[in-house]
Amino acid sequence: MAKITLIGAGSVVFAKSLISDILQFPDLSASSICLMDINPDRLKVADVMARKIIAKLGVKATLSSTTDRREAIRDANYVICTIQVGGYKPGTVIDFEIPRKYGLKQTIADTLGIGGIFRSLRTIPEINKIAKDIADYGASNCLFLNYSNPMAMNCMAIDKEVGIPHVGLCHSVQGTSKVLAKYAGLPYEDVSFRVAGINHMAFFLEFEYKGQDAYPLLFKAMDDPQIYAQNKVRFEMMRRTGFFVTESSEHQAEYVPYFIHHGQDKIDEFDIPIDEYLRRCEAIIATWEETEKELLGNDGDIEVRPRTHEYGSFIINARETNHPTVVYGNVPNRDLITNLPNGCCVEVPCLVDKNGIQPTRIGDLPTQLAAICRSNINVQELTVEAALGKRRESIYHAAMMDPHTAASLPLDKIWAMCDDLIEAHQKEGFLGEFAPVVKNSGRAFAGIGDRVTAKLAPDGPFDPSKGSENKLILSVDNPNDEALEIAFQLDPADASIDLGSQTKIQFSAPANDTSSMSISYRNLEAFEQGFHLKLDTAAPNILCQGANVNIREVIEADESGCVPFELELDGNPAVEGSIQKSDTGLRIVAKVNDSLITQANRRMAGWTGSRFEFQVARNSHTPIASAFFLPSKNGEEARVVDINLKEFPSAQAKQTTTEMYYKLELDLSYESLGLNAEDKTFIFDVASGLGALGDAHSGGQTSLSNQFGSNRDSSQFLRAQFS
Repeated sequence: MAKITLIGAGSVVFAKSLISDILQFPDLSASSICLMDINPDRLKVADVMARKIIAKLGVKATLSSTTDRREAIRDANYVICTIQVGGYKPGTVIDFEIPRKYGLKQTIADTLGIGGIFRSLRTIPEINKIAKDIADYGASNCLFLNYSNPMAMNCMAIDKEVGIPHVGLCHSVQGTSKVLAKYAGLPYEDVSFRVAGINHMAFFLEFEYKGQDAYPLLFKAMDDPQIYAQNKVRFEMMRRTGFFVTESSEHQAEYVPYFIHHGQDKIDEFDIPIDEYLRRCEAIIATWEETEKELLGNDGDIEVRPRTHEYGSFIINARETNHPTVVYGNVPNRDLITNLPNGCCVEVPCLVDKNGIQPTRIGDLPTQLAAICRSNINVQELTVEAALGKRRESIYHAAMMDPHTAASLPLDKIWAMCDDLIEAHQKEGFLGEFAPVVKNSGRAFAGIGDRVTAKLAPDGPFDPSKGSENKLILSVDNPNDEALEIAFQLDPADASIDLGSQTKIQFSAPANDTSSMSISYRNLEAFEQGFHLKLDTAAPNILCQGANVNIREVIEADESGCVPFELELDGNPAVEGSIQKSDTGLRIVAKVNDSLITQANRRMAGWTGSRFEFQVARNSHTPIASAFFLPSKNGEEARVVDINLKEFPSAQAKQTTTEMYYKLELDLSYESLGLNAEDKTFIFDVASGLGALGDAHSGGQTSLSNQFGSNRDSSQFLRAQFS
């Protein structure tokens, strides 16, 4: 007879149903049942329970119990898995408490979302150990029947890493089909249906009564307030998608972004039970304790109920007897649902006989249903990738793709929440180590975050004259835990500079630090254009960036005495204007193609909103004066301020506005700019922020030097030249 092993048999209440179901089939009544659990106390209760079932049924089944997983699996024909890694405490409690701290509300958290992600990360390593033991020690025809959630992620991981015959089993299709018959007022024996999708989000593609479409009865039933109140979320999803989903409203509410995220009023409207799984776990524990007392304390009697609708026993009986049956199983997608990714885990009708599990090809789901499923599959794939590859970055990516999490939290909170959850799980010994990532990012540290970067850059403006001395800065960022000695080679593309002995540099880079050194060079000839200085090293894993040494661009005044300038935004004309000298100061005239003037604000990260900025200095060694013209929609409230948002001294401004642009005239005194009337040259930059560009382009920021931001290094400025 077949050997049937239950892994996680300490889930006594569920194990009782499974064992009772199996032994009530006459052809399975002499099976060899093996119970396995890592908790010897729970295993003892399960053993007592199973022996009482055998005695009550009067069957010839044999029973063994062990805490040795491999011994339990050895020569097994069927392995049924009901494990919950981490248990209620601390596992499930962690899954709820840390997200709650960040404002993320959950209902069940065992399938998708943050709770589902971390439950899967705990479970996949253990469930794949079971699968590998089945491959090594189980009978040649051994079938793995998994009941552990998150169903889709666990089964996907089994398929990807081990590849043994397996099926994921759930009772949502059977349970929901009976509920729908009740809603429609139909006798269940006359109802037929066809369901497909993913676990907990499969849809009744067909729901028929004696061969006729019975969906009109469901839509009519939905209008009954008493019926609607029983399943508000699922009825609402049926109203919007056209199809009824298999799993409960409390599950469905956290798989999509339409309910919980929208506040307490919406939660109350749809009767969504936040933290519901915590309540259920407490109730399950109380039931288990009561069951334990009953099993260990009575005189040997036990109640054995009729066979349940759980598929496990039906599958085993069909294989052993070759009596075909149809179940809904979670299996790898091999062109079964053609508009869902191959390799994901899908829930479809399956024929079972001596040949095993034979899934039905569905073809395409209705497009809207496939789209909803894919939003969940994205999370499943990334979580499995994280678990199998120990890729920490994939944990963040899974969380940011989760529909409910993404609707509820910004990216920085998602990252911080995942960090806290990873730390809590590692503290409890559930996760182990993941490959590190670049801090606050979604990139793997290896090859990116551990890359030493070296950069060569000009130190101040370049003096192009013959014989002049100029400087460079070599900076090295070493993010690793060990100091490095690096040999650099400097190779000027132009032979007209003298680096002396500094063509070869030995550099000491401290651990976890950025360090720099100054390099001097002399011009052997006068330069009319810039040049590139190459930085190189033979050391591995070091990214070198050489220096582009540029001569300051000079803009000469035209025949009218104006220095013209033009700015582009993503290749489109954004600003055109000119600078003109007068006896008392500079006059800046500009046309800014801003068709959506927005209020300018200065924050820590810089300016936002519409503005025109003029920066000027006599030379590279004198202070920079910055004047910000802040336009208004009507032009009457335009302001000119300095970097500290105070009124710019002695400034006079005028604005004229159309629907597509505004023009400004700005008069600034020499004194306020730190210039003299006699100055024929000065260095300057012009920048602008635009709410929108014309009638088609969104806004942005641009500058003449292409180095937008206040207090820029004056080496990037241009030179204005007046005759």
